[in-house]
Amino acid sequence: MVLLGIDGAGKTTSARSVIRALQQQGIEGALYRNPGGRRTLDHWAARHAPTAEALLGPHRLDALESTLRVLAVLRSTLQARRRRGVVLFDRHLQCQLALRHVRGLPAGVVLPWLLRVLPQPDLVVYVSVDPETAQGRIAARNTDTESLEFLTALDAAYRQLSGFGEYAVVDAEGTEADTAAGLLALIEARLRPGVQSRSAPAGLALQPLPVGEGAQACQ
Repeated sequence: MVLLGIDGAGKTTSARSVIRALQQQGIEGALYRNPGGRRTLDHWAARHAPTAEALLGPHRLDALESTLRVLAVLRSTLQARRRRGVVLFDRHLQCQLALRHVRGLPAGVVLPWLLRVLPQPDLVVYVSVDPETAQGRIAARNTDTESLEFLTALDAAYRQLSGFGEYAVVDAEGTEADTAAGLLALIEARLRPGVQSRSAPAGLALQPLPVGEGAQACQ
């Protein structure tokens, strides 16, 4: 399962809750994060400019982020192939494509090609939240800032991705527990043939995943 969404949607927090819930049921689970390093780069650039984009320019920043994200996704993909049970990817290459759209950059050739040739996930889930709610959550954690304009544009960019119509959408306006429950409902439908989650896209083929006696989470 690949989780996508704007900053402040609660992807990482909810994914960790899902892994814990799976562990309690004796189901193996692994979480792999695939950041592009934008927050880290902004902190690094803060001594010289307001943001990394202001310091490097959109093209150089995108090249650096794309390299970091591709390396992270390739590493996660290789590691995930050795895992059993449920594997969650927190972010993927679609995140960089959405960022490129916001910055007015073309999608390019490499990222779309990698999305076609890499192993396809069973589910891609968009964790949907109102940009104002997301901005409030970002402000509350007090580690970084995002403008409402940027979050709104990024949300729109995700929804304009070519494959968005095939994504499952989980409402993240509620609590962390509500979001995790929505994700678990999708996983339950995948684990139990014949059980169609209300959150799962219509027509999704659901087949059982291997279930182990133990459970592990990879950060």
